[in-house]
Amino acid sequence: MSSRTKTLYIIGNGFDIHHRIKSSYRDFCNWMYENNPAVVDQVNEIYGVCTEEWWSDFENQLASLDAISYATQIASENQPDLLSDHCDRMWNDAQIEVEYQLESVYSELRDCFHDWILQLGKPDIESKIILETENAIFINFNYTKTLEEIYEVAPNKILHIHGCVDIDEEFILGHGECEEDLRELNRFDVPKPSECLSDEELIDFYQEMADNGPELHEQWAIDAAISGVASQQKPVKRLMHQYALFFDSIKDVESIKVYGLSLSKVDMPYLEYFVRKFPSAKWEFSDYDDENKKIIERFCQDNNLRSSNIIRLEDILINKR
Repeated sequence: MSSRTKTLYIIGNGFDIHHRIKSSYRDFCNWMYENNPAVVDQVNEIYGVCTEEWWSDFENQLASLDAISYATQIASENQPDLLSDHCDRMWNDAQIEVEYQLESVYSELRDCFHDWILQLGKPDIESKIILETENAIFINFNYTKTLEEIYEVAPNKILHIHGCVDIDEEFILGHGECEEDLRELNRFDVPKPSECLSDEELIDFYQEMADNGPELHEQWAIDAAISGVASQQKPVKRLMHQYALFFDSIKDVESIKVYGLSLSKVDMPYLEYFVRKFPSAKWEFSDYDDENKKIIERFCQDNNLRSSNIIRLEDILINKR
């Protein structure tokens, strides 16, 4: 890789979709219903009936589990039975069941996702756009080899930050919520007592709260559910540390082009890193039919980008249709 890099490309899934690869999460949804209906049923049982809209935002929706409702239901089916001579049901049965179900469904989903990626078709060469491959480096959030196959970009100029189809390893996917945020989203709303209650009434109030709050086995199950969902967070900090040498080696960038990236919460640390590293760079974002225009404009405003513009990939086709 050259020590001087005029252009940094940050490539997201919209880039592959532009090249006629059926790699949207809606395509994943259709493939799942056709090839893995049992796993879809498993997801529905845990998350509730997941609509096409749920699947269209698949990775982010992994954080959407109502941990309290889900874990409470599991707890009701696994009540401790310590008075029994045989002691068949223990306090942690619900917790164990939650851990088992979530580990199972996440493992199945990751296997399915891997299989789906491997069967994706080839990019459409007629959809090629103008890319400045000389003195350029690419950070590719996709798992495919579109850049290598139809743009002939050298592999040493591309970082497949979430994995690649020709590497025998698990693809990285996940949501953007940390465990602390998930616990905040899944906390019990405990009402506050009125200031006019007497001491005796306060005692009754807190006793009622204790009686109606989660029992120990329910709380353990809820904690297990939140921890299970948190385990599916995309490891952005680890990845940035893992590829720190690659990031540090990128020098003298004049232009940063973000093509096909949705600018979701989980992707922001990467973009903000390059804002800080190259404060004078000119930014260019692709957007399909103004779907992300407001998000892009907010990002530019929040990061005080001095120079930026928004394009459509269709407008920079090599062979205009």
